[in-house]
Amino acid sequence: MENRKLHYKMYKSGKAWVVAGICTVSFGLAVLNNHVQASANETGENVQSVQSAASNSVTVAGAASQTDSSSNVQAGSSSFQESGSTIQSGATISSSASVQQSSSESTPSSAQQSTGSSSVTVAQQSNTSNSASSSAVNPNDPKYDFNYAPTFNPKFEQNFHYNNPQGYSNDIQSIVPKYDANGKVQYWEVYYLGTQYPNNFNYSSHWYGLKTTDFVNFTPISNQENPTSKDNIAIPDAAYKDAQGNSVEIADNNKNGIPWEYVATGTVINNNAIDNKPLFTKDEWGNPIDSDAELSYFSTFGNAGNQKGIYLAYKNKNSQFHPYSSNEVVSSSIVGTQPSTDFRDPYINTNGHQLIMYVAGGLNHKMFTLTSTDGINWSHNANDDIQLDGLVETPNIQTISGQTVMIYSAQPSIQNKQGFTKYVTGYFDKNGIFKRTGPITNLDDGSDFYAGNYVKIDNDTVANVGWLGDWIYTPSIWNESTFPGILHAGSFTMSRALQYNGKEITTIPIEPGQTKLDSKTKVKSTKNVVKVPSSKKVEITYEAGTNKKIYLVRNAHNSITITFANDKMTVARKEDKNVVNGMNLTTSTGLNGVKIKRVVLYVDNSSVEIYLPQIKKMFTLEDIPNEHANQEYSLKTDKAGSVNVYSFTGSVDSNYVKGLYSSIQNRFNKMKNRFGSEASQLSSVYYANRNLKNAMSYINKAKNLKSDSTANVYLAMANYYLSNANYWNDESSQLKTDASSVADRYVARLGKAKSSYNKATKELSAAKRNMNKKHSRANVNAYNKALTAYRASQKTYSAFVNDVYKQSSLALKDTKRKVASAKRKVSSDNTQLSKLKKAMKKHHSKKQAKKLAAQYKQLTKQAKANKSSYSKLVKKENAVARYSAEIATINRDSKALKTAESKAAKAKSVAKKHKTRKNKSAYAKLAKKVKRLTNAINSAQSYISKHSATFR
Repeated sequence: MENRKLHYKMYKSGKAWVVAGICTVSFGLAVLNNHVQASANETGENVQSVQSAASNSVTVAGAASQTDSSSNVQAGSSSFQESGSTIQSGATISSSASVQQSSSESTPSSAQQSTGSSSVTVAQQSNTSNSASSSAVNPNDPKYDFNYAPTFNPKFEQNFHYNNPQGYSNDIQSIVPKYDANGKVQYWEVYYLGTQYPNNFNYSSHWYGLKTTDFVNFTPISNQENPTSKDNIAIPDAAYKDAQGNSVEIADNNKNGIPWEYVATGTVINNNAIDNKPLFTKDEWGNPIDSDAELSYFSTFGNAGNQKGIYLAYKNKNSQFHPYSSNEVVSSSIVGTQPSTDFRDPYINTNGHQLIMYVAGGLNHKMFTLTSTDGINWSHNANDDIQLDGLVETPNIQTISGQTVMIYSAQPSIQNKQGFTKYVTGYFDKNGIFKRTGPITNLDDGSDFYAGNYVKIDNDTVANVGWLGDWIYTPSIWNESTFPGILHAGSFTMSRALQYNGKEITTIPIEPGQTKLDSKTKVKSTKNVVKVPSSKKVEITYEAGTNKKIYLVRNAHNSITITFANDKMTVARKEDKNVVNGMNLTTSTGLNGVKIKRVVLYVDNSSVEIYLPQIKKMFTLEDIPNEHANQEYSLKTDKAGSVNVYSFTGSVDSNYVKGLYSSIQNRFNKMKNRFGSEASQLSSVYYANRNLKNAMSYINKAKNLKSDSTANVYLAMANYYLSNANYWNDESSQLKTDASSVADRYVARLGKAKSSYNKATKELSAAKRNMNKKHSRANVNAYNKALTAYRASQKTYSAFVNDVYKQSSLALKDTKRKVASAKRKVSSDNTQLSKLKKAMKKHHSKKQAKKLAAQYKQLTKQAKANKSSYSKLVKKENAVARYSAEIATINRDSKALKTAESKAAKAKSVAKKHKTRKNKSAYAKLAKKVKRLTNAINSAQSYISKHSATFR
């Protein structure tokens, strides 16, 4: 990968929760606490300029293509505590520190920066300096202190996202299913880039390994008791050495040396990927390679930041990846001279007979495509390269519901590192090579979902997790001068299940646990404030799908504003307190014409993920606390609605999901009975039922997968659909069932049916004109299709006319009853007032007179209200009576019109054949009746159209 990146997570070790994870450097970090301004032309030269907050600058120039030199600030005099499996840290930073950084070997440069009493020295370092300096070193120097407190500082750690255990992290490398003897998934291995000891070496990173059975809980791959153990390093970086020059990452099985300098992004495949036969049996040194070993192809960089080739390593059971050979297996020379030397992030799949490697071309705006039958000798056909836009990285190919897609990371340019995860649709040709057909589309429209990875769950579902970060401002977070005492940041996004709906990829969040309702608040305007602590799910539901705004505010320097307007959701984040140049950013996503009534926020310590269930879109934001860990937000919205805040509790297991399903299904059945025959017409009932069916299908899938971890993904998806069903049950519960409310809903349906009927009528007329103009087969088919649609819409409209006629009659009866009741109240009020007035005329004590006067005043007020209510009901009764009469006219006259039109048509035919006065008179009489009925119906339709709010 082209830049330095980061990640986080918690896992359970025994009974204790432990912070675990790892970080990563990937080509392009800026000098820590500084503003990065990078420029690079298409031929590969790069110059990076860094401006400090105190107007001091550091400029690092290098000839390495597409690379940004970076420096790291080291601070001493820190304190560190470790208790059991739980890591806690605190640190104090000394007033000065210095560290050396290597620059490009072709263009060495040096600079010195001063900010207060702290200093950073950037100096040329020997390119072969892969071991500790031969000069005397201070063993307490944080460069050699692998328990250095700032690399554990918990300020940015997440609560329900994965945290790296130490240092930084970024790109997710591969997600590898591990099967038992019966072919069931025991767990998935997850590899990601990490920089566990950023104080030790500037350009350096490794692969860190995890296991997961549910994409919620991640544990170190080998040594769960000690997350920072080298046992959990999948692919080591030899740069990490102690004061004596001993490597702290290379495992005992790696005895033949580490030929690469620092590793970057790559992919993992099985040794038996082709025809179930091993590609390799021995490495260069004669060490055996298991037939089912994992093979990793990964890009590398030099310790000075210069790009290297692609190396191959293998992993036998329960071991660290071992080099296959002492040299790279693929170099950029295979693609010839390109505008940029970018050649990295290999992704490999197979067509069963050969391996196909897709290599990111970075600023070449393409993915290179290579093929090999043995995994060593590769060939390139430029015609197979995939053309894209921007600086492209981390390719991955998946087929979802029959649609093949290439998913990748992209930035507009080396100057603009605003990254997004994107995809294009396509297909596999006869050679199994991906061919692009579709436009470039964002997978997540947020600014901080990047460099993720994917694994197939079934033919319709792909599990996904991404790096939660960005190359514009995240490097500043990795900066101890910006955040003194902190060299620890790195987190995964929430895991997701991806599906394809025939038009685009949709997202289902894999929630980190059961949800427990903490609070439910009705809001009317921005005057209503809801406090949102960290580690919460927030569900905001609106009474209408109109334009609206949501405000999440931590303080004057940190806020998020979500705006829905013009068929877009626009998210503006403000963070201008600590991060160099701030994190102020505004991005938007389209809403596909959907009026958003429901918004879900997943709020954690350093992130907010915005989810729109109606269109299944996720929008990911990194939002670090600028004062202290787990700063709460104040939530406000400018439109009326409800804000529910939930906590995450236990795991989403089969017992929980089954119990939840039973509860929601029972509630649904009660709702259905409550609405009677109208239930079939209610969208809330329809959607609740549909989500319940989807939930049950995933519950059954999970049930059929005993001892298979895939079942956990299905349970998470069932949990999602049950959450939706519960929402629709809530929507149903808010609907009134009195006669007027029911009639009002039927009137709304009638209006929609009328619109459809009018549209079908126009389309039928147009089709008829076209057919009369040219009697072709296409025009005849179009006319028949339009006629079918017209008849269907006419039938629907007639049915709703009949329904509204029935409901308006019931509403009229109900209104009359209410009028009579209101009239009795008015009469009663008048009687009581009369009696009270007479009583007041009699002689009373002062106290008694005062009491009677107060009663009279109160009763007068009540009488006035009852009289007003009665008056309104009388008006409504008249309106309902008129509406009922008009709908009765349509209902009655429509049937009569159909009969009259039929008779008129016959009479017209008879009059044409036999032009007698009697026949003509009969036809004229029927034609007149048709006209009268038509006018009456049109008049009635006009009235009910204008008075659609009669029953409200």
